[in-house]
Amino acid sequence: MKKLEQLMLDRWNSGEFSQVAKEACQSPDAIAELFELNKHENPKVAWRSAYVIDMVHDLYPQMVMPYLEFIATTVPKVQNHSIKRHYLRILAQHDLSELADGKLVDSCFEWLLIRDIPIAVKAHCMTILFNLTQTYPELAPELKTVLEQLIPYGSAGEKNRAKKILGQMKKMKLT
Repeated sequence: MKKLEQLMLDRWNSGEFSQVAKEACQSPDAIAELFELNKHENPKVAWRSAYVIDMVHDLYPQMVMPYLEFIATTVPKVQNHSIKRHYLRILAQHDLSELADGKLVDSCFEWLLIRDIPIAVKAHCMTILFNLTQTYPELAPELKTVLEQLIPYGSAGEKNRAKKILGQMKKMKLT
């Protein structure tokens, strides 16, 4: 068994994962292996490897930049909500105007309307869609409508993020 895979299986220790992320920053091969582990049959290995990729992105975004297109095209197909959360968190921090295709945009809108999608996934989707309205203002009316639909039944966090984005959209005259 490979070293990174074994680390993902070992007892959870966030300090240890931080060290793994720091070491992975030194090796493009380690980053590639972490992305391969995202496909692992064991969900624990898959989401922990995505978590480490997210940590690597926080430390050295340039190590993950070559994978942004892969992430953007893969996330609509990802079933594991933990991996989805980490991928969306990474994407939300970048200009996706050249990478975002209809599948990513449609998936983000769809996930906002599904009640049992985790809050963090929805929050990152809101950010991604709002960021894309800067380049594609034609998305703004649909985003406004979806956010307004979310407010009556959303969690406190969802409502808060939706209201903040609606406020930003109003301030920028996107609504």
